[in-house]
Amino acid sequence: MSSPIPGVLAWAVIGYVTVLLSVRLWLGGGGAVMDRLVNHTGLWSIATLLVYRCASTPTIDDPANQLALGGVLMITTYQYSIGRIVSADAEPDAVWRHQRNAALLASAVTASTVLAVASARYSGRSVDLRLAGVGLVIGCAFAVTYNTVVLTRACLGVLRDVDTPRAARIVCGVLIASNVVLWGALALSLSQLATGWPGGPQLSLVHAAFALWVAINATLHAIPLIAELVLRAGMDRATRTCRRLLPLWRDLTAAVPEIVMPVDARHGSDPATRLLRMTVEIRDAMLHLGAYLPAETGETQRNTVREPESDRELTDYAHRLIRAAQARKAGLPPAGTGAPSSLPVVAHDFDAELAHLIDLVRIWPKAKAAME
Repeated sequence: MSSPIPGVLAWAVIGYVTVLLSVRLWLGGGGAVMDRLVNHTGLWSIATLLVYRCASTPTIDDPANQLALGGVLMITTYQYSIGRIVSADAEPDAVWRHQRNAALLASAVTASTVLAVASARYSGRSVDLRLAGVGLVIGCAFAVTYNTVVLTRACLGVLRDVDTPRAARIVCGVLIASNVVLWGALALSLSQLATGWPGGPQLSLVHAAFALWVAINATLHAIPLIAELVLRAGMDRATRTCRRLLPLWRDLTAAVPEIVMPVDARHGSDPATRLLRMTVEIRDAMLHLGAYLPAETGETQRNTVREPESDRELTDYAHRLIRAAQARKAGLPPAGTGAPSSLPVVAHDFDAELAHLIDLVRIWPKAKAAME
């Protein structure tokens, strides 16, 4: 084998990309245009890496290298389409139609080159691909560079946006760096073709750079997969918070069942929506139970400064809220104390209110056990 990459490492890259693509397909990531573009990129990357492994010489004379160059060209047409979607240059459906035409053109160019060379060899005509191959490699290099520049330009636009999250900046930065590596390999390969150093045109460097580029891009494409797997496993922050709030929500809505909102079939499975709905329902239940709250203890009444509540103050409130829920479930009349209906500390935004509810949930089981 002429590959500059050790066999174990090369097969590891192929296996890695295959596993990630299989997971994408298993998760159902194939409906949107962007998903289809990423999936096709993965398929062509695997095919091209496999073709490179079949090359017997490191030069463009080898049919495997001709096919591999066509695979690289095909992959970068998908990169071009991804760049157009990222930069909002065109509608996704229009991009997909353009991509089908570009893929057909890349396939035709590759097939024509391979068939022409094979036909010439079969008929006994001399074919000096060390000279003719220069034009092929230069053409592919310019096409590959142009296609990847479009995506790089889109990533630079994302980086210039001051509102771009740090994670997105890291992804764009790594993607740009991987494209620069591929450009550098193509430029060096062209210089070797032009100068004849060392020993004429060869594509080993392009193969190595391409394998690295594929591994980096596959890793970047895996980030949404990890997020989806975390979401499906119920380990995301919103789902974990919902689980923590569940005992409080269950006890309060059992006393005030009419405030439970019907689940929207379109958004009911979204963790952020569930968390918002659960928080609103807990707050509404507290408002309804305000009329049933018994009077505060003397110690709580003396605490007129509304600073972050101590566990003692919060526990006293939890006891009163539990009594209010029990009274309403039993059908007793309101206490009529005019007691406040919300947490002892007033929250000014959703995050602050959620933090106070988490504090209440923390002492809720112990407070409930003390009331039994």
